[in-house]
Amino acid sequence: MPTHAPRRARANAKPASSLILRSGIVGLMIACGVATVDLASAQSPAKEPQPPVLLTADQVTFDEPNGLVTATGNVELAQDKRSVRADTITYNQKTKVVTATGAVRLVEPSGDIVFADYAELTDDLKDVFIENIRVLMIDNGRMAGNEGERREGRLTRVNRGVYSPCDLCKTDPTRAPLWQIRAVRIVHDNQEHEVRYKDATMEIFGIPIGYTPYLSHPDPSVDRKSGFLTPSFGNSSDLGFILKNHYYWDIGKDQDATFDLQGYSKQGLLLGGQYRKRFENGRLELEGAITRADLANGQQTGAPKDKRTRGYVAAKGLFDIDETWRAGFDLKRASEETFLRRYYDFREDYLTSKAYVEGFQGRNYASVAAYGFQDLRYGNTVAEPIAVPAARYNALGEPGSLLGGRWSFDTSLLAVTRPDDAGPNSRRFVVQPGWERNIIARAGFITTLSASVLAAGYTADRFNSSDPTTRGTGESNGVRLFPQGQLTVRYPFVRYGASSQQLVEPIVQLTASPKLGNRKIFPNEDSLDVEFDEVNLLTPNRYTGIDRLDDGVRVTYGLRTALYGYKEGSASLFLGQSRRLTDANSGFQVGSGLEDRVSDYVGRLDLQPADWLDVNYGFRIDHDTLRPRRHSLNASAGVPMLRVSTAYTYVDQTASRAAVTQDRVEQATFGLSSAFSDHWSLGVAHVQAMEPQPGARTSLATLTYNDECLIFQTVLRRDYTTTAGDVKDGNSIFFRFVFKNVGEITTPAISASFLGGGSSSSN
Repeated sequence: MPTHAPRRARANAKPASSLILRSGIVGLMIACGVATVDLASAQSPAKEPQPPVLLTADQVTFDEPNGLVTATGNVELAQDKRSVRADTITYNQKTKVVTATGAVRLVEPSGDIVFADYAELTDDLKDVFIENIRVLMIDNGRMAGNEGERREGRLTRVNRGVYSPCDLCKTDPTRAPLWQIRAVRIVHDNQEHEVRYKDATMEIFGIPIGYTPYLSHPDPSVDRKSGFLTPSFGNSSDLGFILKNHYYWDIGKDQDATFDLQGYSKQGLLLGGQYRKRFENGRLELEGAITRADLANGQQTGAPKDKRTRGYVAAKGLFDIDETWRAGFDLKRASEETFLRRYYDFREDYLTSKAYVEGFQGRNYASVAAYGFQDLRYGNTVAEPIAVPAARYNALGEPGSLLGGRWSFDTSLLAVTRPDDAGPNSRRFVVQPGWERNIIARAGFITTLSASVLAAGYTADRFNSSDPTTRGTGESNGVRLFPQGQLTVRYPFVRYGASSQQLVEPIVQLTASPKLGNRKIFPNEDSLDVEFDEVNLLTPNRYTGIDRLDDGVRVTYGLRTALYGYKEGSASLFLGQSRRLTDANSGFQVGSGLEDRVSDYVGRLDLQPADWLDVNYGFRIDHDTLRPRRHSLNASAGVPMLRVSTAYTYVDQTASRAAVTQDRVEQATFGLSSAFSDHWSLGVAHVQAMEPQPGARTSLATLTYNDECLIFQTVLRRDYTTTAGDVKDGNSIFFRFVFKNVGEITTPAISASFLGGGSSSSN
C-alpha cells in the first residue's frame, strides 16, 4: 500500500492537528510534525467522489503493519453536514471500518444527535452500528435502546427501544418520563421522514396502558404527511356509541384534504371531509358532511320518524385578480336548523353566505357583493332576504386637500329580494359627499367641522307603509335629500405628574339638519333596531344604517377623564347626553333612550390599575327616573393562582314605563380560574339568565394539564337549553389527550347516563 512518508510503526502529531481525509483512508503523510491523512485511493474510480472528510484530534498514530489509524483526544470526524465526535476513533484500512469509543456523538444532517459509548461506522460515515444508543431529535424528542444501527445514511433502527419527547426528572433522571412508547423495534426513516414502531406499548409514569402491533408518526421535520389521524370515540344517549376516524391526504405542496368517517350506533354513518388548495393568486377551501338519519330521536316518544339524507356544505375562496382587485366567496348551507348543533355543536343563529368582488387603491375602496342567509332558529317561518347586488364605493381625500380639510365620497346600491312573497322587495341608491376639518387653536381648543349631503332614491313593491318590515300590497318610490353639519369642540386639560398623566376633556357638539317628513313611506332594511350607547352618542346618525336618519338640531355634551400611569395602570371615565333643540321626533322607538327630547345618560368606565384587576363597564341611565336601562360589565380580578371573572348584560327597552309587557334582557356569566401549579389549571363558569325567562343556561368546568410533551383536558358541561327538534338539554363530558409528535385523542360528548345523570347531547 503506497504512502507518502517513511515507513514506521507509529507516528505522533502535534496537539489539535487537522487532517483532510478524501474518499477513504489509505495513506499517511507526516511533514513538519503535522499529520495529514489522504483518503483518495479507497474509492473505486468508477464511483462518484465523496465530499472530503476532515479529522481533528489531539494525537494521531499509525500502525502500518496492522493498517490502523488511531486518533485520540477531542476527536472529530466530519464529512459534509455529518460529523462524529469521540474520545478515540480508529480506522482499519483492511476492513474499512471506523470504530469510535468513549463519549461518542454523531450529528446527522437533519440535526438529530446520536449518543453512544461505542460505534462502528463505514468510511463514508453512512452505515453505523451502535451499542447503548441514545438519540436526541431536533424537537427535543428522545429515543434510546440496547443497540441500534443506521443504514445508507437513511434508516436509524433501535432495538428494544423507547421514545418520548418528555423532559427527564431533574432530581432523578432514571425515573420513567411522564409518557413513553416502548417497542421491540423503532425505525426512523429520514427519507420518508417517519418514525415506525413494532409491538409498541404506551406507558404513562412507567405503567403500560395500551398496546398496538404497529404505530407510526411523522418525524419532527414533517409539516404534513398522508395517513390516518388519531381516532376518537364516545357514547351518547341520542346517537349511541360514537367512533370517528380521520384520514389526512397530502395531495401536493399546494393542496391537501381530510376525510372523516363517523359512525353512530343509533344513526348509522356520517361522511365528511375538507379540501384545501393554494393557487398562485388565491386559495380555495371546501367542506361538507352527509348522513341518513332520523330527526325524531330527540322528540317525544312515539313521534313519527323522519329519516332522510341530511348534511351541510361550505365553500370559501379568495383570489387576486390584479394588484387592485380581488374576488371571493364564503358559502354555507345546512339541510335543517339543528344539524350543525347536533353533530358539530354549532350554536350561531344564522349562516351567512356571500360572493364579492372588491378593489383597493390608495384611499379608495369599491365592492360588489351578493348575500344570502339561513336562519337556524328552530321553528322560524320568516323567509330570509337575498341582497343582490350590494355595491359600494368609498373615496377619501388627502388631509388639507379641500378648504384645509379632507373630502369624502360614498355611494352604494342595494337590492333586497324576499322569496315566496314573504315581504317587501326594495331597491336603494345612495350618494353621499362629505368634508371634515380639524382646527387646533393656540389656546388648546380642538375644533372639528364636518358636513355631508345624503341623496337617496328608493323603490319598493309589496310595501306596507304602516310597517315597512312586513309584506303589503303597495309600492314605494321616492327620493330623499338630507344635508347635515356638525361642529365638535374639545378642550383637553392635561397634567403630568411624577408617576402618571391626567386628562380632563369636556366635549360639546352641535348637529344640525332639516326635519324629515313621513319616514314610513321609505323601506327600512338596515335601521330596524337602535343600540344607544357611548359609542354612537357623537356620531351624526345614531341609527344602525341610513334607511332611517337622525334629523333636526341637537346639542351633545360629555366629559372624558383619564389617568395613565407611566409604568402600569390606567383608568378612564366618559359620561355624555344629547338634547334636541327642535321639536322633531326622529322616529326612535320608545325604550331606545332617544325617544324623548332629552336623551338618556350614557357612559363607560375602564379601570385597570394593575394586572390583577380589569374592569370595563358601559351603562345607560334613564334621564327622567335615573333608573338603569342598560348595563354591560366585563370584569376580572385576581392572580393566576386564583382569578374570578364576570360578564353581565342588562337591557331594558320597554316601550312604556307603564307597560304591562316588558322588553328586558338580563343575563350574567360567572367564572373562576386557577393555575394552581406549573402544569395544572382549573376553570369553572356558569351562565344564568334573569330576564325574560329566568333560569340557568350553561355550566362548565375544565381541568387542564399542560407540559412540554402532554396536554390533558377534561371538560364537564351542563346545557339547560332545549331546542325543539332533535337537540335536547343534558350533561356532557369531554376528554382530550394531546401526545406531542404522536397524536391527539379526543372523546366526543359522553352520555350523562354513565355518570348517573339524565340525557345528553353529543358533539
